[in-house]
Amino acid sequence: MGIRFIHTADWQIGRAFRMFDAQTAIPLEEARLACIDEIGKAAADGGAAHVVVAGDVYDSPDLSSKTLRQLLERMRMRTDVSWWLLPGNHDPARAGGVWDRIATLGVPDNVVALTQPGVRELAPGVSLLSAPLIARSFARDPTEWMNSCETPAGVIRIGLAHGSIKSFGSDAEAVIDPVRAAAARLDYLALGDWHGTTEVNARTWYAGTPEPDRFRDNDPGNVLLVSVDGPGAVPVVQRRRTGRYTWVDDTVEITDVTKLAQIEQALLARVSDPKGLLVQLALTGRLPVSAHGVLADWRDSLDAKLRYLDLDTSGLAISIENDDFDLLGDDAALRDVAERLGQVAGDQASPRQAAAKMAIAKLFDLTRRVREVRS
Repeated sequence: MGIRFIHTADWQIGRAFRMFDAQTAIPLEEARLACIDEIGKAAADGGAAHVVVAGDVYDSPDLSSKTLRQLLERMRMRTDVSWWLLPGNHDPARAGGVWDRIATLGVPDNVVALTQPGVRELAPGVSLLSAPLIARSFARDPTEWMNSCETPAGVIRIGLAHGSIKSFGSDAEAVIDPVRAAAARLDYLALGDWHGTTEVNARTWYAGTPEPDRFRDNDPGNVLLVSVDGPGAVPVVQRRRTGRYTWVDDTVEITDVTKLAQIEQALLARVSDPKGLLVQLALTGRLPVSAHGVLADWRDSLDAKLRYLDLDTSGLAISIENDDFDLLGDDAALRDVAERLGQVAGDQASPRQAAAKMAIAKLFDLTRRVREVRS
């Protein structure tokens, strides 16, 4: 008899997006909670009765009781799903921590908090070997004990753990052996910690966070629908999209303002609703000084359409041709100021280069606007 379940991780409920203003941050925070409903729908649509969460359910042990209860109530309402929650490094199962607080609040009947290492029956004929973290710093492989763990003959063995399969230089990080599934005779090892969906091998996967939370192109915003037909069978793993927001980090070279429309079109093509898009965009190349006013208008227009826009033009050079000065008319003093600003704006070694680029672009833009009004 087989099993079908949802593998997810790194919900980090309660995360505060302090790098943004409140208008941007609050919807992002709310989306992490709303994503639980999407996970429940993915389970129902995929015929899965169980959701296993591979750590970092909460972002911190120091959250309000309201935040803790909001998640519990979301899961309680999905009576068709059993939720199996593993503590990670953000919400370790330490004394007096978030899991002790949750126990006092009352855990719904369809929610299981896996606060102790060991084996539980996920479903008839299916053993769940869980490896919760008991501290934020965990300097050994929390799955090592699975190698010697015995389960009844003929059952499917599912491992659940939180940690990295490669060291990033910290003596306190939980590093999991990438061949643990084979060594521990696991049919599937569900991992959390990496926020992008990643296949380590056929039996070992990171689900990634179900709601993107950073500018990194590593395929976040998914859960995994996992099917295991029986002991020893190779699992079938399918991505299911749950993320509401799309985060884009890109660098584009431009030499003409006509490319701005192409950039915008490519960005908006990624989403059905522009308000679901957060963009970090760097422009490089060179634009005529007379075009920087058009660029500023485009930036403001695009910013109004998106959830968030961070446009970096520090790598965009300004070119000033003799014809550009004709826009300034016969005012010798104004032309002199423009020439001086242009010299500084073109000097890579000047500490005032950025300010000069901004000033000369503003000067030409104001001149353009005055001419439009007069005409």
